[in-house]
Amino acid sequence: MIDETGFVALFREHHNAVRRFIERRVSDREAAADLTMDCFEIAWRKRDPRDPFGLPWLYRTARNLIANEYRRRDREGALWTHIEDHVRALASEAEPAMAQRLVDAIRGLPEREREILWLTYWEELSAAEVALVMEMNAGAVWTRLNRARARLRPLLDGAVVAAEGVGDDRR
Repeated sequence: MIDETGFVALFREHHNAVRRFIERRVSDREAAADLTMDCFEIAWRKRDPRDPFGLPWLYRTARNLIANEYRRRDREGALWTHIEDHVRALASEAEPAMAQRLVDAIRGLPEREREILWLTYWEELSAAEVALVMEMNAGAVWTRLNRARARLRPLLDGAVVAAEGVGDDRR
């Protein structure tokens, strides 16, 4: 059995400092919590009782994770811009205001709901397929998809959109 005492002590001593370090650099508290745990997961995998590391090593690892997070956000931002442009192009000339409201509403959805929405409607994946991509169960996919639909429905009332019929056959 591997001696965990040193790692437990490292975690207890530095967890809050690493979390605060990351939170000051990443505006999303949930993302900061995830990155903090990622930092300690890396520390766990790389630990060597003969060559222990401390807070500076954890900060360096956290900085690398933060840089990766910023790159991921940049890529995601470019993707959403492309998708938003696609939504605007699909909107009729008579409904540009509705298209902009829709884009704004989609942008306001939580990230996982947006991702599920796009995978379902743009990539035409079933709930089971979305569940595999998102590493969640199909029931959770349907719950989040229904939440997203409910938030978007008021914007689409009166528009010629068959959102309710789409997806029901994708189970």
